[in-house]
Amino acid sequence: MKTTMGEKIKDMRVERHMTTKQLAQATGISEPVLNGLENDLGRDVGYSRIVDLARFFDVPTDYLLGFTESRITKNIELKELGLSDKAIEVLLAKRQDNELVSQLIEHGEFSNLINAIDIYVKQLAAKSINTINNLTAVMQRGVENYAAGAGMPEGYGAAMNYINETKVDEDEFLRYRITEHFNQILRDVYADNNAKAQEQVPPIIADTNDMTAHMIDVLDMVKAGTAQIETPDDAVQLMIERMGVTEQDMIKLCDWFLDDSECNDADDNGDDNIE
Repeated sequence: MKTTMGEKIKDMRVERHMTTKQLAQATGISEPVLNGLENDLGRDVGYSRIVDLARFFDVPTDYLLGFTESRITKNIELKELGLSDKAIEVLLAKRQDNELVSQLIEHGEFSNLINAIDIYVKQLAAKSINTINNLTAVMQRGVENYAAGAGMPEGYGAAMNYINETKVDEDEFLRYRITEHFNQILRDVYADNNAKAQEQVPPIIADTNDMTAHMIDVLDMVKAGTAQIETPDDAVQLMIERMGVTEQDMIKLCDWFLDDSECNDADDNGDDNIE
């Protein structure tokens, strides 16, 4: 959700532990004007004052004016990000949710995820893992030689199985690490967006979910013999009673799924002429 210019100014002022009086002294903008801006009442404020505030807080004017939610666009060159032209084109095309991309990047585990991927694709751990596996093979061969000379000791099979389990499969191990980091990020991002997702669900969807649940209840009642239904209208009436809604509420649900003409065919009686 985008913040207003007033909210941005107030947030930045509070971050610097400043009062509006102190900000007025620092920028040369009167305190009443600043109060009006922070309360989004200063719509006629001159552009020069916005420039002064942007300069003081070291943010782009586009940030204050709502054209971007980034405070650092003014101070960074795209080349500093190390992104390829193709990557920049993908982000600019917005074929994906860039806000979600930002949430993934901002997560504390993102750096660990990228580092794990880097180690995997560049095979940086290959030599270390091979060294571990070679040492394990030496240990295994030593146990085998001892068993060949001294006879099969008790627990030999269990010991060999244990040694085999210590061998590391580079591909399996690193992909597991990558998956674990990614799953942690997804779980946290899901939790952060859960409340927002619930708010964005249209009420009609929630009503529809309730309706389907009651449909299942009605069918279970019929199957168990606790409800007698002879016609479809009987089923609808029973469901309406269980939901505690009116026929008008049901019509609204119907309107959402179908055209009004389809929902109200029964009321039209095929008469399209109005005198």
